[in-house]
Amino acid sequence: MAGYWRRYGIIILALAAIAAVSAGLLSIRGRPLDIAIFRAINAGLAGPALDALGYLGDALGTFWLSLALFAALFFAGYRRFGLSSLGAIATGALLVVLIKYLAATPRPPMMLAGVRVVGFPELTPAFPSGHAEQAFLTAYLLVSYFLFRWYVQAALYGAAACVGLSRIYVGAHLPSDVAAGALIGVLWGMLWVHTRLWPGRHRAQPQAGGDQT
Repeated sequence: MAGYWRRYGIIILALAAIAAVSAGLLSIRGRPLDIAIFRAINAGLAGPALDALGYLGDALGTFWLSLALFAALFFAGYRRFGLSSLGAIATGALLVVLIKYLAATPRPPMMLAGVRVVGFPELTPAFPSGHAEQAFLTAYLLVSYFLFRWYVQAALYGAAACVGLSRIYVGAHLPSDVAAGALIGVLWGMLWVHTRLWPGRHRAQPQAGGDQT
């Protein structure tokens, strides 16, 4: 039993944490504080310059950008890392879709009056934010593998946070949706790096045959 727990304990804990995070944030979704924060960002910060950044944040948090990034790293020689990360983002995206359709929550324009929508309105379920999940999962995988210095880690997570804020700003998500997506992304990353599919940490230059870990 002890050996089983040492081997699978972190995976069990991560899955339990994802379930707890989803249930907890779903229970406060649409409450007055959630809506007040949404209004402050969506309407309170409105301006043409931030509208442009909203579009940028939308692009940075897409599954396709993460796919292109890890595919590029694969072809650059980080083959085991690239393949493992592609698996992580694909399964993470499927997890988010599953939670979205189980929760079946409306987008802010469908539940609140006076919501600013930047770009095209989205009609799929809102909780959790897939953009936030992809952005934070991608940042976690990169940091876990490359052992970046603290300021690079801060920049990666800062960019992921901007993606999350942009989803509130453009009217696509409530803050609870974004918080859930971000936490699920990090927790899924923690789970992934403790599986046999993870190549370990990068310690040397890549060679033609693949990663050196």
